[in-house]
Amino acid sequence: MHSWVWGVVLAVAAAALVTACAGLGGYGVGAPKSYEVWIPDQGYDKVIIYTATEGDGEVRISKSGEIILAPPGPQPTVAPHILLFGPGYKRAYVAGVRAGGMFVVDAEQRKVVTRIPTGRTAHAATPSWDGSRIWVANVGDNNLVEVVAQGDTYTKGRTIPTDPRPSCAFWSRDDSTFWVVTGGPANAPPDQAGTVTVVDAKGGHVTKVIQPIGRDGCAVVPSYDERWLYASSPTQFTVADAKTGQIVRKIQPSGKDGHGFMPTPDGKYILLAVRQGDSVDVLDARTHERLRTVPVGSRPDLFDLSPSGRYAFVSRRGKPVTGDPHVVAGSESGFAVLDTQTWRVVAKVRAEGENSDIHGIATRPSGFWNWMRARR
Repeated sequence: MHSWVWGVVLAVAAAALVTACAGLGGYGVGAPKSYEVWIPDQGYDKVIIYTATEGDGEVRISKSGEIILAPPGPQPTVAPHILLFGPGYKRAYVAGVRAGGMFVVDAEQRKVVTRIPTGRTAHAATPSWDGSRIWVANVGDNNLVEVVAQGDTYTKGRTIPTDPRPSCAFWSRDDSTFWVVTGGPANAPPDQAGTVTVVDAKGGHVTKVIQPIGRDGCAVVPSYDERWLYASSPTQFTVADAKTGQIVRKIQPSGKDGHGFMPTPDGKYILLAVRQGDSVDVLDARTHERLRTVPVGSRPDLFDLSPSGRYAFVSRRGKPVTGDPHVVAGSESGFAVLDTQTWRVVAKVRAEGENSDIHGIATRPSGFWNWMRARR
């Protein structure tokens, strides 16, 4: 089995734009030019690690390691779905939809620390900003399970029932509130299901339900000032007032199957993956109008940003280990790199193996994480 990585290097002539971009991300002018990109491969029960080195209008990428989550077999037994880093990038939290729980990975030594069973179809494990708690969304059990972290000791805490099929989540900057997206009943009309459920993280109870955001909701992320809550589903991108829960805007994706999204740290744009459109919609973060649609290759899924904030890394699906092959099956499992100044794809990486299926993606260190932490 051989991996192959190719870079598409595109020149950018406007040097002034580099200066304008220098302040993006949590690192500001000190943003590292070399960093890691982690992708969990659902088809092979492993995490693949790459080294990325960026320049002006180019990103060079090479594979640098793997972390095996389960022995090879005829079928994956973990199917690692989403990977998120905790404070300082010392620990990675990987939810395994077939393993029914969360893996804790030592990111510096690149080895599994422990595995915590949490429930059926564990979709995402989201750490608080201080790293003391991780909430795991269990799609199959319709609940959230809290995992309490004390050093390298992880114990299960509270369980919170939710609407059907909770998937992804985000914490408020002070760790007091937790937002989670739910997909709703699988047989519900596309525009009459799906919620953003607001949880009091200290009290451990639901305080508000914002709906409908569209069946099969994917993600929720607040705006920079936490005035707005953004949420995505295959049929709509939703903007809601974070305080009142009122939905103020619904935006239809440019094609079928809107999925993951991410605001850029300069506060200008929101990037939305449109899976069946093989593209990324670029939304104006102030007016919420769609500015452009950028082709990025087969079945884009989730995002993370480079430390500088200039480059967006977009995961791309392959063999659909966890989904309907008519919806998410892709031909180039791996990821693409999008320059947010020129809106051109500057690199593509294809993961090895015909059964590869990439969903989650995270950079280490991450400009997005540091941008969010800087708000504190």
